[in-house]
Amino acid sequence: MKYYGITDRGRMRRTNQDNYGIATNLKGDVFAMVCDGIGGANGGDIASRMTVDYFAEIFASQPGFSSADEVRKWLRHHITIINSRIYKKGKSSDEFKGMGTTLCGIVMTSAGSFVLNIGDSRAYVLDEQGQLKQLTTDHTLVQDMISHGELTRQEAQTYPRKNVLTNALGVWDTVRSDIDALPEEARAYLICTDGLHGYVPEEKIQSIMNNRRRDPSLRIRQLVRAALDAGGYDNITVILMDLEGDAGNEQ
Repeated sequence: MKYYGITDRGRMRRTNQDNYGIATNLKGDVFAMVCDGIGGANGGDIASRMTVDYFAEIFASQPGFSSADEVRKWLRHHITIINSRIYKKGKSSDEFKGMGTTLCGIVMTSAGSFVLNIGDSRAYVLDEQGQLKQLTTDHTLVQDMISHGELTRQEAQTYPRKNVLTNALGVWDTVRSDIDALPEEARAYLICTDGLHGYVPEEKIQSIMNNRRRDPSLRIRQLVRAALDAGGYDNITVILMDLEGDAGNEQ
């Protein structure tokens, strides 16, 4: 497996509030994550960086897992801890009021592999037939309306409040998280913020990821270029986990 991560400020934002990390432990387990910060001033950047730094450090020191249930419990335990830390910092001054972040990650261990989601960053799988499938469900007002039949997916594209989150890390004193088993059959996994999936159609993402004549390190840059060509309206962060490549990484 090879894994690659890249972040770009985009064309329109003055700062980059996205952060990402790819952590490994001594057993060879991998935790790849992206975070899209929210909040005024530098609050979003701080929240996303706090989350990535916390999980990178704590995962690297994890000696390994004995069961899939242990992985789930470990994730929920540390999500509670970092949520509390961000929430308290947001309450500490007006400068950081409302700070928070999304968190979307993939954890691959010898005991079990999972996709984790809080917010509206996304994880996708490219299956063995070359089909791109979304693994996560957005925690947004629009997604809730779609689920309740109040909006179609086509209507949601132009809905004026489509970016309103219903769940995020650090904004409230409690947080919910989706933790689901990864599909076993896959060519690659993709994790990204809405700077990519909000502006580049999934058909184009799928086409780029299926271009096996290109090295994965070039495919991930092509994904970012596609978001920039679409306007680059938001920060763009992408992690590509190529299961067909040799062991190694590029960050």
